[in-house]
Amino acid sequence: MKEALEADGSGVRTFVVLRDGRIAFEHYRGDASPDTLENINSVTKSVVGLAVGIALGERLLPSLDAPICDFIDAARNPSLDERVRSITLRHLLTMKAGFEWEQSDIDDCVLGPCERFAGDEDRLTFVLSRAIVHAPGAQFVYDSHSVQLLSIAVEAVAGRTLAQYVRERLFAPLGIDKDEWIADEDGHTFAGRGLMLRARDMAKLGTLMLDRGKWRGAQLVDASFIDDATSVHSEGGPPMHDARYGYLWWIAPHYFFAAGFGEQFIIVAPEERIVAAVTSDNDDAAKHARALFEQHVLGIGGA
Repeated sequence: MKEALEADGSGVRTFVVLRDGRIAFEHYRGDASPDTLENINSVTKSVVGLAVGIALGERLLPSLDAPICDFIDAARNPSLDERVRSITLRHLLTMKAGFEWEQSDIDDCVLGPCERFAGDEDRLTFVLSRAIVHAPGAQFVYDSHSVQLLSIAVEAVAGRTLAQYVRERLFAPLGIDKDEWIADEDGHTFAGRGLMLRARDMAKLGTLMLDRGKWRGAQLVDASFIDDATSVHSEGGPPMHDARYGYLWWIAPHYFFAAGFGEQFIIVAPEERIVAAVTSDNDDAAKHARALFEQHVLGIGGA
């Protein structure tokens, strides 16, 4: 694996492997280091899922079956489709909200704050006003806009932004003392992407998942939520074609993982007690990071 990662043209920036919580392998490309904040793209979504689990455990959120409209200002848009009013936190965690979404047609507003929502139309109204093409709960559709509703829900019950809540309840206990996280036009923490972390800190999050929400004796996330989050709730679909889906975590035959565009990963193999954190160039070039993990770390597939 070291040879593959050091080959000319490799798009993988960092590759950290832990076994039983100890570093077994580390690779940093010349333009990266253990202290570099990496753009983890949609791995952000999986961190948002953990925030929902913490808020649920603290009884800030009553139930995953609570309608999202209980936590947002839906009253300002009385013309909302009745099916929108039936969308629950669980539907959002499992990517089954039912909104129309075309994964191959990504607009700039998915990537961060944009001018479109600085005027009369705000982001929340846009997200809620999209066409419903599937009954909520019926069909997996990977929808980066909908995850923003979870950020607003956590903010509503926690009394602070999602980023502040995560830093207090998750990052601080894990010893994650450096991050960057963008906000949308109204100051709500961006949930679909936008978090930057160091590779070793990504691996800490994987270790937390491996140990079912426990970190050094403290139960940061209820074990039952972690179990549910890493259980199959749908067969999944694009942008991953070979994994099923839990609560904002992907599930492969031998491991589960968080994934972001450009091959950013937190990979957890429970049976082997192995965690890997991978960051890569922010482009669509193939880096084959999961194949490297499977072949050289787990010893499956490949030559």
